[in-house]
Amino acid sequence: MMVRIGSFLSVFVFVAIVFFDVGLGFCAPGPKFKDGGNKHNLSFSNTGVNYKATSASDPRGNQICIFCHTPHNAKPQTVLWNRNDTTQAFGHYSSNTLAIHTDPTARTSSDYKTEPNGSSRLCLSCHDGVTALGAVLNGDAIEVNNNVNTVMSGAHVFDRTKITNSHHPVSFVYNATVRDRLNVLEGAGTYKLPANAKVRLDKEKRMQCITCHDPHQSQFNDPSTPFWVIGGTNATDAHDTVCLDCHTFTSPNL
Repeated sequence: MMVRIGSFLSVFVFVAIVFFDVGLGFCAPGPKFKDGGNKHNLSFSNTGVNYKATSASDPRGNQICIFCHTPHNAKPQTVLWNRNDTTQAFGHYSSNTLAIHTDPTARTSSDYKTEPNGSSRLCLSCHDGVTALGAVLNGDAIEVNNNVNTVMSGAHVFDRTKITNSHHPVSFVYNATVRDRLNVLEGAGTYKLPANAKVRLDKEKRMQCITCHDPHQSQFNDPSTPFWVIGGTNATDAHDTVCLDCHTFTSPNL
């Protein structure tokens, strides 16, 4: 009887995990980078994505990492980058309500750059809407969607207008000095340093795109969400959980 009860409990726990975690997407991560459905996998064999390599006969189009990384002759970046720097000028978010832009002390301590830098600049070598997705550094361009000149279009393009007017600032230092100054300006406890290890600043303590977005795997399994580094019970919860690691208010959807 004890064996049967134990077996029943094991089956019950297994079914509960599958039902709540996978079936409903509760805290379930999205497809891994190498799997089908991951939008950053541009290989020919991928499915359910807007952009991918055209030809199965091109060995490079069957590779996954090649569109961003190369083991040899890479750009002088720490991630063996296989793309040239974008040629576009983006500016930075410059709202008159943004303290790191308007307050001299906050601006100096945050070293708020006039252009995105670091890993955010790498993201923009695809997301600028100008650079061909198959334009790898090491070798000839790879044909994507039947053309070597295919570029990203639509909502996922970040041009100067979008970056300067309607999206979270990037490439600024966010340390205790900056946090404390922001809290003086906007109210005690308004800002905090990220506590979740998945919400990461870069080695210079700068907030970058990858602070909130994991380019290899979204931690919430919903194709409409932008590769959040933390999951949630639904799309709104995943969004807010990331925001609330630095902010103490409930953020609107961007």
